[in-house]
Amino acid sequence: MDLVVFEPRLSYRSGGTLNVLEIANRFNPVIYTLEYDKQMAFPGYREHDIRVIKPNLLESNAIFRSFAKNRHDAGPVTGASYINFLKMKIDHDYDVLNPHGVPSEWIRNRNRRVCWYCHTPSRLAFDLHDFSIKKFNPVQRLAMEPQLALFRLIDRHIAKKIEKICVNSSNTKERVSKYLHRPDAEIVRPGITPERFSCESYEKFFFYPSRMVPEKRIEYTIEAFKKFSRSNKTKDWKLIISGYVQNKQEEAYLRHLAVISKGSNISFAKNPSNSEFSGFYSNCYSVLFSAMNEDWGNIPLEGMASSKPVISVNEGGPRESIVDGKTGYLVNSTDEMADRMIYLADHPDICEQMGKAGRKRVEQNYTWKIFLDRMEKAFKETAKM
Repeated sequence: MDLVVFEPRLSYRSGGTLNVLEIANRFNPVIYTLEYDKQMAFPGYREHDIRVIKPNLLESNAIFRSFAKNRHDAGPVTGASYINFLKMKIDHDYDVLNPHGVPSEWIRNRNRRVCWYCHTPSRLAFDLHDFSIKKFNPVQRLAMEPQLALFRLIDRHIAKKIEKICVNSSNTKERVSKYLHRPDAEIVRPGITPERFSCESYEKFFFYPSRMVPEKRIEYTIEAFKKFSRSNKTKDWKLIISGYVQNKQEEAYLRHLAVISKGSNISFAKNPSNSEFSGFYSNCYSVLFSAMNEDWGNIPLEGMASSKPVISVNEGGPRESIVDGKTGYLVNSTDEMADRMIYLADHPDICEQMGKAGRKRVEQNYTWKIFLDRMEKAFKETAKM
């Protein structure tokens, strides 16, 4: 199958770019992107045919260059570069075009046989608009709002034309239906490689792996841990927060988190190595998760694959992956999260039992083979093979 993949930014290590890499490993496609930094991207990309789309003239505009500083946002803050997807015409043979991150689906404007794997419609433009826009200064907001309005119009227009849409969760399916008026999206949940995760011990620390961005709502987990610490009889428990910090905005957010964590037994592991990251998973007591209405969330899967119960906010994708009371807990407040942490700390046998149930759930439902087999079927349906 001649597959062509599109992902706006390969320079970020995220669940989305990991999905693209797994597809690349299976189908060996050409991959088009706007941004590729070999040092920042997953190393596996170096084995593939990566083609960086040349910038257009509009991108030389100073306003757009200033917005590019915020390019970690999934939205039209780099509107000039996004035009590339609208105007691009694929001039070589292919069976299926497979865009991923927003707005690579705009490739459908001048090309056919598109199977879009949608991790979420733009959260800046749609469901998290009011929350996300606060990050920008008044001048930026004034300039961005017309872009956002235009973005929404284009996105809805293109979505109508796309031959097939696959989404990562029921949560994302609802967003695609609500905001893009496509209720026919097919759910194809991402996977992980369970063999890469293991359980060595249950040490006295909770673990939250996360990118350092406000929508991951790390303050929630910090507050819950503080409540746990006040209620717990012993003082030797700690919280480790670890993830990649890839721009100035994320650095600033990390500094903010460090300030509000002062006085608590909380540590931050910035840009961990693969072995460090694996070590946190395999030795932690439980994994915590508090992202804001997460599209899907690979972290709960990775926690369960490490045989650790996952305590997550009762929102978004984790409601689909976690079985409440069996593989972890879904909570509705920081008080509830702290209570569940206390309960698990007092019941190590139940902690281990839940961890084993989580591992089994991942092995049975969330592997890359299951994901890739379903995506291959979707590609063939799109290509009418």
